[in-house]
Amino acid sequence: MSEAALIRELEAILSGDYDPIAAIVEGEKKRGFRVIRPGDTAWFRAFDWRHESVASVSGTMVRLVLIHAFKSGEGAFTRTIKGIEEAGYKPSVIDPTPEFAAALKRLGWRGRQKGTTFETRETIWRKPQ
Repeated sequence: MSEAALIRELEAILSGDYDPIAAIVEGEKKRGFRVIRPGDTAWFRAFDWRHESVASVSGTMVRLVLIHAFKSGEGAFTRTIKGIEEAGYKPSVIDPTPEFAAALKRLGWRGRQKGTTFETRETIWRKPQ
């Protein structure tokens, strides 16, 4: 991202015109990923996930980028992972909160940082094979 583009983004944030969800969707699309919103597929159910949730697909990998369950702790994540795998994809979680990362670690998932720039740096958590 150029310095001028970064300044424009910061100005938008400070002015209140910034939409973080739209920015996430745009970022996923710019990187060539197909964006999925709740209800778009059988494995990303609108019943489980709030409308602001975002997933994307890259090849055979599903990227859970921003997820917010309607009812935390009632199986939405487990159902989603199972559905992703049944559809023939590999699930991943992108930049989870520290609490969610700790839960993923307890489940045996592994996190790995990738990317070298502001736009591409992320921690990708994957389920063990």
